[in-house]
Amino acid sequence: MYSGQFLAVISAALFGISPVLCKLVIGEMSPALLAGLLYLGSGIGLHILLLFQGKKSIEEVKRLSPKKRLALLGSILSGGVVAPLFLAYGIKFGTASEVSLLLNIETVATTLIAWFVFREHVGLGVWGGKALILLGSVFVILKNDGSLAFSFAGLLVLLACAFWGIDNNLTRDIEELPATVLASIKGFGAGAFNTLLALALSTGTATVPQVAGSLLIGAMSYGMSLVLFVEALRRIGSARTSTLFAIGPFVGTFLSVLILGERPPATYWVAASLMLAGIALLQREMHGHPHTHEELSHSHKHLHDEHHQHEHAEGEGTEPHDHPHLHEPLTHSHVHWPDIHHRHSH
Repeated sequence: MYSGQFLAVISAALFGISPVLCKLVIGEMSPALLAGLLYLGSGIGLHILLLFQGKKSIEEVKRLSPKKRLALLGSILSGGVVAPLFLAYGIKFGTASEVSLLLNIETVATTLIAWFVFREHVGLGVWGGKALILLGSVFVILKNDGSLAFSFAGLLVLLACAFWGIDNNLTRDIEELPATVLASIKGFGAGAFNTLLALALSTGTATVPQVAGSLLIGAMSYGMSLVLFVEALRRIGSARTSTLFAIGPFVGTFLSVLILGERPPATYWVAASLMLAGIALLQREMHGHPHTHEELSHSHKHLHDEHHQHEHAEGEGTEPHDHPHLHEPLTHSHVHWPDIHHRHSH
């Protein structure tokens, strides 16, 4: 359970620094090209890792059911193509601190979709945390005179968050694909599409250092961050992973002040305090009740815990390991989060 929390926090920090780094490299570059290069860098970096691991992405995808392939396509389009475009234009026209804090809306969008569409259990602690994050976001869009100012950049970031919310919930259920394979496919598919689209339709200039910097940011803040995020989704569910992911924007806000010299108004710090309180509230949640596991056959990285008691041939039991395995029907009660073995509704 706690390893999932740790992975979510590290993933958040890696992604949280991306608005600041992108602000440093974008210059006169087309935002569409930036979006494409970020995911292309993610795909290239992870493909190199897969070569060392001896895994072939195409072979892994062929094993998916038609339903899971459709979910993968939806994940690529929503989270890899559409959301990065909106975010890149938001970064172009907004401040890094504004963009960073508004990225917390992704956690609200993810939880609403997880609860309403996928029937993931969401307790009062989670809803309370989301409410504080949403309230904090209101302070981000307040003018100094107290009136509401919904900026164009802010709208673009919120749209990006909505599509990433869809992506997170689709990604959660593609547990057959190793996280590195899934993230590599998304990186190549979305990166190639947006890069070609930018070269064909957009204007702007890009230098070699800008292109190289964008690819490097993509490999770290999108590629590695996404691998850790997917692993966290599978261990603790969409709602909780996305709430812990809300730590990332605070990293971006801090760096926007330290590196870019931005000076957010006092309302930003009120917003940050509310959002941090929302994250702290989540950590108090405990959820346990009698539940039944139906027979299930799937493949994912696991340890031999109370849900994995199968036998191995000699020399095959090194943990953690990844192989197809069968879960026998089981009824029991314990404290749990909505990981890939606890997707029941209430």
